[in-house]
Amino acid sequence: MGNREIFNNLAERYVNKWNTSTEEKENLKKIIKFLKLKKGDIVLEPGCGKGDFSVFILEKIGEKGFLYAVDMSENMLNYAKEKLLKFKNVKLINCDVKNTKIKEKSIDKIICFNCFPHFYPKEKYIRKFYNLLKKNGLLIIAHSLSREKINNLHKKWGFNMREHFLPGIPQMNKMLKRNKFTIEKKINKKFYFIRAKKV
Repeated sequence: MGNREIFNNLAERYVNKWNTSTEEKENLKKIIKFLKLKKGDIVLEPGCGKGDFSVFILEKIGEKGFLYAVDMSENMLNYAKEKLLKFKNVKLINCDVKNTKIKEKSIDKIICFNCFPHFYPKEKYIRKFYNLLKKNGLLIIAHSLSREKINNLHKKWGFNMREHFLPGIPQMNKMLKRNKFTIEKKINKKFYFIRAKKV
């Protein structure tokens, strides 16, 4: 079963734990602070799911900013559409982000929140992100739990762990460097966070 089918089947019952978990709510506040979002930013959010995190992005970038919210699951995007109706500066795109037709060098920030484990092969996506970002643009890969907790959860849920894993910081560092990114900030304690700049 491919990612599209997996997440179409999950869409109705999928709930972001940070909506209910005190620990994850606190982690989320820190992650949002570290994103360095500014008014007017053009942002790409791959794997936007039901649009819960998209709301935080849109509030930070304001009316002059713009968000491309991308997901390959049309069922997830149907929920996102309802949630984001009040925002005029968002475009929902139903595709695998590596196939998106967004103009190269047009994005200020790419935010992969709670989705990067499901991108495979991972370096192919990193190359795509590099091409989409403006010079000095930021790529953020974040998860509201630590790498160990996420990988254990995915194992428990029966994902193919060759593909659906969250790499360790040293491995991510190598992949990002190979693709001309420099890491500005990295955390893997209570939550996972990497912010890298296109150079």
